[in-house]
Amino acid sequence: MKIRLKGKCPLTPEEVGFILRAMGFDNRTRIYLASGELFGGKRFMKPFKTMFPRLENHSTVGPGKLEENTQGLAGSAVDYMVCLLSDIFMPTYDGPSNFANNLMGHRMYYGFRTTITPNRKALAPILIDRMEGRHIGFERIRRVMSNTHFGAPHKRVHPESFYTNSWPECFCQTDAKNHADRCPPDNINDVLESQFQSEEEMEEARASNQTDPSSQIEELTI
Repeated sequence: MKIRLKGKCPLTPEEVGFILRAMGFDNRTRIYLASGELFGGKRFMKPFKTMFPRLENHSTVGPGKLEENTQGLAGSAVDYMVCLLSDIFMPTYDGPSNFANNLMGHRMYYGFRTTITPNRKALAPILIDRMEGRHIGFERIRRVMSNTHFGAPHKRVHPESFYTNSWPECFCQTDAKNHADRCPPDNINDVLESQFQSEEEMEEARASNQTDPSSQIEELTI
């Protein structure tokens, strides 16, 4: 109990569901769960699924071949990209986790995308009261969550990680004279699609040069 009151314990899926409901999310909300071992065990997933039935993970959104590799790097990569591009990201634990810390910093870099970071220490007394059977209204949760930055620019305060929040030291400038210092477009989907398309075109060009004799001769004569 002492550790929980210090805000050191991750949130259980049931507690996350309770917080989201307090913030106004309903059962139409589509949620992607990027998780390894669940804090509290699978028994906490049943009430969460009751609150939010539209639940996905890397096994349900990826192609068939991905399912064979979900325990490896492929599943982790899908988790990362979905969390990066999602409308809202909510880490249940932001301790020594490179995954959550890097994601929060990455989302800030791409236009300060909305990130809900619960103050587990401030929420602990409320969640303990609920666990012990006391009636808890949503208003207490809302008051705590109203102090969340939601991914907006804010000065880094210890013990917040540099990788979680590198603003303003490592951020681009909207009015920079040097093109290299300018911020990327707001629509990160377009940016990534353009990068992937360029890589595909380069691969096609390499393949063409390898199979076309005239291309090989031309390349050798340059």
